[in-house]
Amino acid sequence: MGASAVEMLDGLGLLDRVVAVGDFVDWPPRLRRLPKLGSYDAPNEEEVLALRTDLLITSASKAARTHLENLRRLGVEVMELETDTFDSVLASLHQLAARLGREPRARELERRIRSRMAEVRGRTAAAARPRVLFVVGQEPLYVAGPGSFLDEMIRAAGGQNVAADARSPYQLVSLEAMLGRLPEVIIDISDNRPDAVRGRRLGPWERWSFLPAVARRQVYSVDPDRLSVAGPRLPEMTELVGKLIHPEIFGAPAAAEMGPLAAGAP
Repeated sequence: MGASAVEMLDGLGLLDRVVAVGDFVDWPPRLRRLPKLGSYDAPNEEEVLALRTDLLITSASKAARTHLENLRRLGVEVMELETDTFDSVLASLHQLAARLGREPRARELERRIRSRMAEVRGRTAAAARPRVLFVVGQEPLYVAGPGSFLDEMIRAAGGQNVAADARSPYQLVSLEAMLGRLPEVIIDISDNRPDAVRGRRLGPWERWSFLPAVARRQVYSVDPDRLSVAGPRLPEMTELVGKLIHPEIFGAPAAAEMGPLAAGAP
């Protein structure tokens, strides 16, 4: 079970039913003591069966297809959630709620998410739209493209995505092409190492001094859990993106807000 599913279950008030989680789930803290089931694309089939799991909730993944079909043949119900886009996140929330009898709670969560997203959009309605590069992977370079919930967050927080013309929500791109678009803000969540340095820092981007983001020192290394877990925290994540793009509107982000989620509350 991945982080998105866990946070949706938390929002639906169902964490007490969780018996195991994915290897990279550290939030909420009380789940750290539970058994680990591997990554979303390679669940540990033996562990799933040993725990007598009734329902395995995971992110949709072609790479996991063989494992998931094996589990289904062995009698485990598998629910695959689509969470690439803003709309699919909300649809998955309702899919989960319908299966587990929490439809009213899901409707209330959606209302809260949409309301708070609208509040963020309202705060940036009259603001300038800096060009934003949102990096989700390095070597090769992957960026957030159109349709992704990250792209929705950029736009709601008052930025314009320099990869808005990409062909997919998460796109492999050339570094030269992105540099040529002269981003004014760079948000980099590509480094998932627990000891990675977070915060407002130029890092490897410093070598391209001609970039407006480098000149303005608006280059941020952010722990991926802070901005990449699609679920009930979407408004909070969007507000953090707002702090990175428009600190004059939202206030400058504290260092802790860019570090590991497990270190403190969202």
